[in-house]
Amino acid sequence: MQTDKLDRVDTLAKIGASLIGVQIEAARVSPADIADDAWLFGYCFGLFDAMAQMAGLDQFSEGVAMMGAGFGGIVNNVEAGAGLFHKALQMQDDAAFGAGADIGGADLGAWAADANAMPTGIARRGRRDDGGRSLA
Repeated sequence: MQTDKLDRVDTLAKIGASLIGVQIEAARVSPADIADDAWLFGYCFGLFDAMAQMAGLDQFSEGVAMMGAGFGGIVNNVEAGAGLFHKALQMQDDAAFGAGADIGGADLGAWAADANAMPTGIARRGRRDDGGRSLA
């Protein structure tokens, strides 16, 4: 890939990881746990996938690179990103993963249409009270 395309992929990955990271923090979820919760993992994948599609990235090169870098950004481990992306591909038939992916993609679409409509699917689903119980 050319340098300008690599910069674009990196920028998109950072934006996606940031949108997800803020929600994970608000929901009191550890970034290290994203791959253990099929819905949450699907949400992340769906948001990144929608971002790749909206940006017109080639799904087999730029899209793969962006998603791997994005997952790596969430867990603060660039090397782990590619493995998380491949795990996400293997979970495509999981119903909870699919439900999360649908909401992640819809959240990004709503934000793209209205900058005030920040993605909040993780925070809405995963908000916890001080006793660790879900408030969603």
